[in-house]
Amino acid sequence: MALRVNSITAQLGRLSLGISRTSIRFSHTNKREEKRRKELERSQFPPHHGEKIWILNHFLDGMTVYSHSPVVKAKKSLRQLPFNGKKLKPRKFRKDYWRPLAMIQFPEGYGEVGRSVFQRLRECKTLHELAWGDDMFYAEDGKPLTKHERGKKLNDQKANTIADMAAILGGTGKGNKIWMPVTEDPKELANLAADDEKNVKEDKQGVKALVKAEVWWVNDQDRNFAESWPSNISHHRFDEAALKAFGITEDAGEELESTPGELVADEQLQRPDQSISHRG
Repeated sequence: MALRVNSITAQLGRLSLGISRTSIRFSHTNKREEKRRKELERSQFPPHHGEKIWILNHFLDGMTVYSHSPVVKAKKSLRQLPFNGKKLKPRKFRKDYWRPLAMIQFPEGYGEVGRSVFQRLRECKTLHELAWGDDMFYAEDGKPLTKHERGKKLNDQKANTIADMAAILGGTGKGNKIWMPVTEDPKELANLAADDEKNVKEDKQGVKALVKAEVWWVNDQDRNFAESWPSNISHHRFDEAALKAFGITEDAGEELESTPGELVADEQLQRPDQSISHRG
């Protein structure tokens, strides 16, 4: 009889152990599903993400960074800056040294196009910083550059950035999604520059045209760093938007033509040369 009781007790013990293992297994499954759900939520883009691309410029050294938001994150921005030499990469992102250079705006609902253009702008910037020619070894007067001088020259990417903008917005680059299929939908046709033959091409997927985009400049003279701009791009100044927002016409006075960012930059550039160690 004792043996029978012991066997029943052992079976009950195994049964309770099995139930606890099952409950633990279900608990782990729920945690994995919750973790996966949170990862999927983080991977989804917020509404209108990619419709605007902000280009910021270090007005002393000429460095540039890209962002989908006018308020940039310091760590992400510093990752876009290469190490070109000792004391040439800032340790901190000093916001007082960075100014908006331009902003690219795509039509509403074309965030995918903006994200594709953003990726190609980053790739071109990396290419300029890592693959450079013999002109980086010599100054304009023919004298050899030191490592520090060459690093400062590599940091100044303002001209290259603007030239890249003109090229990529004009459709340059394999897989550039600024080329969109031409459809009969009048709403989609309104956002395509299909009226110009230069903005239309035909491939295996059919007829495509360049998406219209706007480039807003703090200083509209900066666009002259590019040799030419495609016809699907329209240029504006941030001052124009401010004037319209306040209901002021352009005839209100010449002093309104100056951008606050330009005034600050000019004031800083007129100061005596500062030591590189004090730059951010």
